[in-house]
Amino acid sequence: MQDAFSDYSIPLQFSVEAFDLMMRQRGLDRSRSRIAVVDGLVVSIWLVSVRGPQAYLISSGTRPNFRSRGLSRALAEHCISGLRKDAIVSFQTEVLRDNKTAAGLYYSLGMTQQRQLDCYVIPAQEAPARTSRAFCKANWQDIALSVSTLRQWGPSWQNADASLDAIADHLLCLIFEDDVGLGAYAAIGTHTGAVHQLGVRQDLRRRGIGTELLRAIQQHLPNTPLRLTNVQHDDTAFRSLLTCAGGEETVGQYELAMRL
Repeated sequence: MQDAFSDYSIPLQFSVEAFDLMMRQRGLDRSRSRIAVVDGLVVSIWLVSVRGPQAYLISSGTRPNFRSRGLSRALAEHCISGLRKDAIVSFQTEVLRDNKTAAGLYYSLGMTQQRQLDCYVIPAQEAPARTSRAFCKANWQDIALSVSTLRQWGPSWQNADASLDAIADHLLCLIFEDDVGLGAYAAIGTHTGAVHQLGVRQDLRRRGIGTELLRAIQQHLPNTPLRLTNVQHDDTAFRSLLTCAGGEETVGQYELAMRL
């Protein structure tokens, strides 16, 4: 996988442990995934997750020396055929907006754009400013059933509730509560600095709580850049929050999907 992504806009550098965590989070289904092997060497991958009637392409790629041989298309068609036989009804993925080669393959398979997603990094802070509100730690399992009421849009597959259920032991969750109940929350990967989810209750928005919540995360993870992947592009308020917090936009993605 690292070889396949070595010349991409965002080269990947995984340890075995980080790769295993990524696959656990996204829900790798080995029986539905496909690989191409040439002379004993894995040269192309098509890694898939299935949850109920929905499927998701975690990652696909081919080693540079084996491209332009039709391997990705062969894996894709074989995989999708198997999903249809298993009565899976939908298939989705994300693609970097500047990766025209991969996007061309996905479109030719019948996938279409669903939404535009932005990605941000907030630089590490050695001594983040203190917050005026108290944010408490919580277990993901204790808040998982409540957080959807604070969201304006659904998270992408890798940040979905089911994905966070799978890595709950690697999450830092911070919450703010008032007399009404849960007012704000964030779920962060402690090993990666990835802010998988962040939400503020509608009646509390535009009061600076989101900004303070990001600062509270930085207090718990000093010297760690915070990364937010797949922020819905048309949520201008959320994007403004990230900009005010010092967030720098990186390479964005398109969410693609198709019916099977």
